[in-house]
Amino acid sequence: MVIQYFDKTLTGMAEQDSSQHTILIPDDICDRAGLTLQWCGIGQFGIHAYNHVNFGSSNDEPSGFAPIKAKVHQVRPDSILFEPVIRKLVNEACGTFLSGQKLTPSKTSRPETLKLSRQYRSILRACIENLQMTDELLTTDKKQDYIAIFYNIELIWHLCEILYVDAVPGNVVLPYLLEWIRFHFPDTERAAGRILTGLLDPGAELRYNDYWDVVIGLIMQGSVEVARALLRLHSDADKNVFLQAESVLRTLPVYTIYGGLSTAEFKTRWHTWQTNVTSKIEAGVFSSSPQLTVIMKIVSGDDGIIDEMKSHCDTWYQLMVAVLLYTDPTIKSFDLSFNSNLCIEAFGGSDRLKLLDETILAVLECNILEVIKKLHFMSDSGWCATHLTNLLYYCGQFDIKDKQESCRLDEHLIIEYGSLLMSHNSLWQVGVRYLDHCPTQGRACLELLLPRLKRGSESRTLKIIQIAADRDLPDIVNSICKVEGMRCLQRKRVGQALCWALKSQDPGFATYIADSLLHHYTQEGSFHSLDLLDNLGSCMLISDRLTFLGKYCEFHQLYRNGALREAATLLTSLFASKLCPKYFWLTLLMDALPLLDSQDPPILSSEDTSELLSCLEELTIESKDIDSKKHSSNNSEKTKLIRLALSKNLAKSLIYEACHPPLTAD
Repeated sequence: MVIQYFDKTLTGMAEQDSSQHTILIPDDICDRAGLTLQWCGIGQFGIHAYNHVNFGSSNDEPSGFAPIKAKVHQVRPDSILFEPVIRKLVNEACGTFLSGQKLTPSKTSRPETLKLSRQYRSILRACIENLQMTDELLTTDKKQDYIAIFYNIELIWHLCEILYVDAVPGNVVLPYLLEWIRFHFPDTERAAGRILTGLLDPGAELRYNDYWDVVIGLIMQGSVEVARALLRLHSDADKNVFLQAESVLRTLPVYTIYGGLSTAEFKTRWHTWQTNVTSKIEAGVFSSSPQLTVIMKIVSGDDGIIDEMKSHCDTWYQLMVAVLLYTDPTIKSFDLSFNSNLCIEAFGGSDRLKLLDETILAVLECNILEVIKKLHFMSDSGWCATHLTNLLYYCGQFDIKDKQESCRLDEHLIIEYGSLLMSHNSLWQVGVRYLDHCPTQGRACLELLLPRLKRGSESRTLKIIQIAADRDLPDIVNSICKVEGMRCLQRKRVGQALCWALKSQDPGFATYIADSLLHHYTQEGSFHSLDLLDNLGSCMLISDRLTFLGKYCEFHQLYRNGALREAATLLTSLFASKLCPKYFWLTLLMDALPLLDSQDPPILSSEDTSELLSCLEELTIESKDIDSKKHSSNNSEKTKLIRLALSKNLAKSLIYEACHPPLTAD
């Protein structure tokens, strides 16, 4: 049997692909009868054979498939976060997330949120390095896909950090965008380093085929000083055309917020410098070197050089930053979207944009909701969308609530992400920490998910119970303890079942376990886990039945130690207090026989003996109403023996009390 479903996946986060997938269910019964699917846990579905019958128009007949051995197939969605090499990313990000929850949402908290943002990015970079060095069982294609996913996530996060998290002085973002491009596209700087670490003799353009590509690339990334160093290695570096180019690049104005110039003054100097460069180009100063001519046209902001610049760029946003560097170096963040659209058109228009491009465009347009929506489609299982949205909330950039539920939007993402982690055997405790910081719905989610966690070992179960107890969820504690206690009872481990009953602090469940122990004692004549019963202490006060069980064990302990009078006092008090269940009266009366033996003076007084006789008569009357020969034959002899012993003790105690009247005060 096959199941077809639609899955939104992303290969290297480069494009969104809604494709149809097929899962093979190796079950002949499902193939013949059909199947159904039901939710059976956290992120899991149970698939089993199911033959739909219309009860309104069909006869009540046995199924044609019975008898069969039915199977339930468990299916759950896979996640990139469940890969062993990526779990370190999950755990480290959780620590940074918890640190962020100590902040107060405000635009004045940007230094703290900027620090957290850089921590997230360092975690991403470490994950990428681990993927590059890992020797785990990952195919080459899968490994490269994972590296591409997290590389592009870090690319988007870095841009969001510049535009939304960092308090950029004067909102002049171009210097930061240049750092962004250099950091994520380092091939040009690496090639420049390779050339500069080689022979420093003139003639570098002859030794390296990519010499001019590297120089132009450096110019487009704003690394003018490194480009000048490479130009000095050209074999014609001492000629006039290169000296003119050196002069132009050396005098290139660079805007800095602390440079002492206002934006208007810098623009005046900038336009004067560009006019001078344009004049030299028109005068043919650089005509003897086509490559220098291209460089001079780039720095002069010539619109006709866009196609040449495009050939040195891999993406439209590389081109955008290069164009802005020499056309509007003091651009503000809110003007980026217009320039981005011009560069997108140079790369084929919006129809050719992939998911990564669309996300970056939404970031540049300051459309945060669209950014989160695009991030949610990426194949990182919601890691980036969850943490970035929460970070933006704390730096005062993203305070949007669901009107119907009065819940922050980032809380929805945290709940989804935390629930995903709780479906994993090793990451479920991390998921709990995320749900702890969802003030509106987190507690309700924990109440639903904690009881559904797989409980393999006892230590894991105790962890779940402790987590529920720490969060004041007594119903979950009671529920888990009841389930574990019933499992122990099914395995005939009554002592362990009693331990679970004590942990649950549930009177009804403790009574049920105590009854089980008492019934076992009436049949076998011994208790399970006697050491536990002898040391119940104040735990016996959970229920009346457990209190009786503890006192009954104390009675046996006194009897074994020879404290007969204390044992007799305790036995009569058990009857007088009505703690003893009636089905155990006969057993308790049989325990009184050794105390009724020839003792001088008698241990039980006439009043105590009369109390026991009345209990015996009440029990005898009730037993006559039971229509069971087996019951009568088993208990009649015991009843006669007890009645005879009680009668003798009553006579003996009356005589003794008559001969030894109690002393009275004058």
